[in-house]
Amino acid sequence: MPKISESIKNWEKYGLNQETEIRNLSFGDLIISRGNYNTGIIATYRDICEGKISRTPGVPIQVCWIREENKFLVTDGYHRLVERVLKKEKLFLCEIEWTGYTLQWSIPIKEERLLETKEIFKLTEEKIKSLIKEGRKKRS
Repeated sequence: MPKISESIKNWEKYGLNQETEIRNLSFGDLIISRGNYNTGIIATYRDICEGKISRTPGVPIQVCWIREENKFLVTDGYHRLVERVLKKEKLFLCEIEWTGYTLQWSIPIKEERLLETKEIFKLTEEKIKSLIKEGRKKRS
């Protein structure tokens, strides 16, 4: 995770100029919505299990820097993210919007996020399948 001072410099460089930056981020840098059977990472994994893969595999994952947390909210690219996680990739090419906030996307509370930092390397197909089952139960 970048230091807050580095993030503020990037905000000044890119955010104030309404430009984006392309950079690799680690899983722990990201804010990822667990979602449910219809949205978020749970729905995305279900899609992939049903053969609905990313239509834009080489495109960076879209993220927005959230200043209060100094983390990056995933706003587009969940299919690309899940596919890369299942390949055990640890860095993700992202296009960062450096505004520091978002009015367009809701920021999930910590309990609604996929994983805490300490669990990053425990993400497996079994873990995601259990999240899907959990999402189905909530939908019922």
